[in-house]
Formats: sequence, structure tokens, C-alpha cells
Amino acid sequence: MRKLFRSRQSDVFFIRGYAKSGTNWLCNLMNLHPQIGCTGEFHLRPLFESVRAIQSAPWGILSREKQSAFLEDAFYQMVKQLIRDVCGNKRWCGDRTPCALRSTFVPGVRQLYITRDGRDAVVSWAYHTLNYNFNAGPRMQENLQRFKTDPNYFEQHKQELLACETVVREFASQWNAAIVDDFQMMQSADRAEIDLPYYWIRYEDLQADTLKYRNEIYQFLGLSVAKASPLNALTEPGFGSADTNRPNDFYRRGRAGTWQEYFTVEQLAWFNDEASEALRLVSKNAS
Repeated sequence: MRKLFRSRQSDVFFIRGYAKSGTNWLCNLMNLHPQIGCTGEFHLRPLFESVRAIQSAPWGILSREKQSAFLEDAFYQMVKQLIRDVCGNKRWCGDRTPCALRSTFVPGVRQLYITRDGRDAVVSWAYHTLNYNFNAGPRMQENLQRFKTDPNYFEQHKQELLACETVVREFASQWNAAIVDDFQMMQSADRAEIDLPYYWIRYEDLQADTLKYRNEIYQFLGLSVAKASPLNALTEPGFGSADTNRPNDFYRRGRAGTWQEYFTVEQLAWFNDEASEALRLVSKNAS
């Protein structure tokens, strides 16, 4: 029989970030610690949206201020208990769904927020659509046929991967909007306007000194660094080698900055047109 009531209740944390920004890698790093269980992606956003819809229904009792607070409290407790039950009896239990901070905000829950240069993210996303046959428009379907015939096609013709202007601009625009909103949330937390304890890590910094930043995150969670296991092939920067490149593998290529191999000058202009604000925010010298 499932044990729902434990002698010590686990704490819950979220790993958040835009898709293809390193949430999976960060999760694997966290799981090197015996007191952390981060099982997978919960994708709870529809539940949060439903609660907000209930709160906004003018005829419902749960739209009233006091009752709305009861609903929020019960819902937040349910979300945290669900994550605990799925992840097991660990000191910390985590959800690593790549999504916006605002979309699943629970006051007081610690957030590990990872950003990645959007140009690397779009290259990773393009390969992800090819590997999993996502419907991303006619041009990507043409790419899919080339990829199925030869998984190394776009490694031999790299600047064809992002040849569709619409695809590049749409990704860049959506990435920009998400990053800007996430930074607004963190700035609100810095001003003590919301209860959002967070640790922001750049993918590029995590790759440059993985142990340093991994250990800082353990300390952010109040855990002993000494208890963690060493890095392995799924947690070392570049997934074991900076030169690793497996086009038809989920862990395709973990090295930062490789976007420069795939973008033409024109393609880079498309991306920069749509995402200049977010690129500034995630840069190392951003204030």
C-alpha cells in the first residue's frame, strides 16, 4: 500500500526554463544527490489555468477573495503532495517541466531557473522536431524527409537547418517573450513583491564549471555537497565530451556556442530582430 503520510514531509522544488535550455541536464545533475528525487515533467500548467478560470468566474463562490484564497491554498498543497508522491521519499522532490515561471507559480516553492542562448536553443529545437517528428510546418517536413534519409544531412549542410525565415522568427519571438516575462518575475521577487525563492543559472556557466554551480545549487537547497555522486556521461558538460555530436539522439550535443556553425548572416539577423531584448538579459554582462 502506498505510504501517503511520512514521518518527515519532503520539500518541493521546480526546475524551469525555456524548452531546449538544459532543464533535463540540470535535473540529471540534481539527481546525483541521494536526497533529491527529480522524476520528470509534470506539465501542470493546464491545472493552474483551470484554477485561474474558476477564480475569475463572476458567479462562483470561489471567485470571492476569501474563498479564492482557500482554493489557492488547497490547490498548492495538492500540487506539492502530488510531486512528493510521484518522486518518492526524498528530502527534495522536483518537477523539471520546461515552462515559464509565471505559468506554475506556487509561493515559497524554490525555483532552479536555467537560461540558454536562444540561438543554441533553436538549433537544439530544430533537431528535436526532426528526431520526434513534430509538426512544425511544411519547411520542417521537407527537412524531416532529408533527415530520415540521412541523419547527418544537416551536419554536412548546417546552414540549411534554419533556412525557413518564418520558423526562425516564430521561435525567436516566443523565446524572447518567455525570457522577458521570466525576468520580470525574478525582478518582482528581488523587490519582495512575490515569494519566489530562485537560483538563476546560465547554461553556458554551468558548462564552464559544472561542479561549482551544481554545488551552489545543492547549498541553495540546504544540502551537503559531500554526499553527491561524481559526474557521469549524462551529467558531464557536453554529455561526456565537448565534441560529442549525435544528430539522431536525445542527448545530441551539449556544447554551448555551436549555433555559430548553423546560422548564416541573414538567419542571425532574423533571430536578432525578434529576440534582442532576451539576448541582452541572458548575456553574461547583463546588469
